[in-house]
Amino acid sequence: MNNKKFELNRDSNILETIENYPKAIEIFNKNGLPCVGCAAARFEKLSDVVEEFGIDLDKLIKELEDSKK
Repeated sequence: MNNKKFELNRDSNILETIENYPKAIEIFNKNGLPCVGCAAARFEKLSDVVEEFGIDLDKLIKELEDSKK
């Protein structure tokens, strides 16, 4: 079992982000990111997917962080 604390940043794994941020699915969908159900979510980082879909990484991270408040 991995006891490492999850830290949200540009190198965060997509699947781990979804597991740690309950509203991540909603936020990804709203931003046009088809991460949910994608096989690549297991190994891709946030920086990979935002580059591919032309999303502002800092804005996405802030939106995810704000969703936990």
